[in-house]
Amino acid sequence: FAFARVQGDVCLVQLVGQTDTGTSGTPLLDIPIFRHEFVSIFRYSHCARVHPAEVRVLESLDNHAVRYEEDSGTVFLAKDLMALLKRIMDASATLKAGRGRQAPGRRSG
Repeated sequence: FAFARVQGDVCLVQLVGQTDTGTSGTPLLDIPIFRHEFVSIFRYSHCARVHPAEVRVLESLDNHAVRYEEDSGTVFLAKDLMALLKRIMDASATLKAGRGRQAPGRRSG
């Protein structure tokens, strides 16, 4: 498992390494995405088929800090990983807010 930026959003993903070649001949990754449900609980949401350039692993997670119940699609993360996710999300929000500002000296329409 890892925290990753997939198509611009920070997500919990399962790194399983499945690839497929699209009709264009470009390799595509099939990445299981898990949505945050409650405190440190995540549940399988969907599998995203993305180009490798659309995925950036931010932090690989230690298997000892992750419990995955495959039959229910539920992932439980240790408390320290939730603190790490909060820092990642805060940094991501700061970056997005910075991109929304206009360059100095520019005026809107």
